[in-house]
Amino acid sequence: MMRRSALDRLLSPWVFVVTGIVFNILSAVITHYFIGLNNDAINLIDRDINRQQVLIDSLWQSKVEVERKKEFFILLFAQTYDKPEDTPATREFLYRDYLQELMSIHDLSEFEPRMDRDRGNQLGLLLDISTAAQGAIVESINDTYFETIELHEARIPLENDNSRLFSIAIFLQVTGLILVLARDLRRR
Repeated sequence: MMRRSALDRLLSPWVFVVTGIVFNILSAVITHYFIGLNNDAINLIDRDINRQQVLIDSLWQSKVEVERKKEFFILLFAQTYDKPEDTPATREFLYRDYLQELMSIHDLSEFEPRMDRDRGNQLGLLLDISTAAQGAIVESINDTYFETIELHEARIPLENDNSRLFSIAIFLQVTGLILVLARDLRRR
């Protein structure tokens, strides 16, 4: 007889209701706290991915710009001097200034000795420095792209955790509602 009364107390309606409410509270905590934390981390990763993409686009634009300026100087060297203010010294100054800028931006200090030595071979030096600068830019693009891939890979486990947590939260919520509704069945 005592055994039956303990079971009756265990299966009383208020136990179902309290257990159902606890399950629903756990579901809400999982949904709003743990999934929220993961979503915050995912948003930070997405922001970093967007920054990386902007950087890749900017680097690609720099590569195209180096190619265009190389073509400009090739055309400049091929032109004849029609105007008195357009002297070889002016062109030489623009050319040297551009190459110095390329070497400093892309850390191409190995070309410094050639800048002083190869004054007559402008086209060869231009092509070599432009190619090296474009190579440095492509290397930066590749490095940034691989960092972006790593960010995407860091995002996957967080999304999987969210999916798993969401499934658990739904299970707890449905189970909690069933338990709350089961109190009516126990009364009958």
